Amino acid sequence: MKPEKNDATLTKNQPAAAKDDDREPTKEEILEDIRTGIIQAKAGQGRPALESLEELRREIYGDADSC
Repeated sequence: MKPEKNDATLTKNQPAAAKDDDREPTKEEILEDIRTGIIQAKAGQGRPALESLEELRREIYGDADSC
């Protein structure tokens, strides 16, 4: 079931996938997400990139150090 256009649960801040799983995000939505990410990074929110990349490495290759 697709949400109605006037559904109060949909907001501009929700990811595009939450609005409609079957459609690609628009250029405007992508640019807004990038702007939001830059603003959050400048404000010191989020995680350092190296920390995130290390987590991805462990998820992909496993954590050999924990053996």
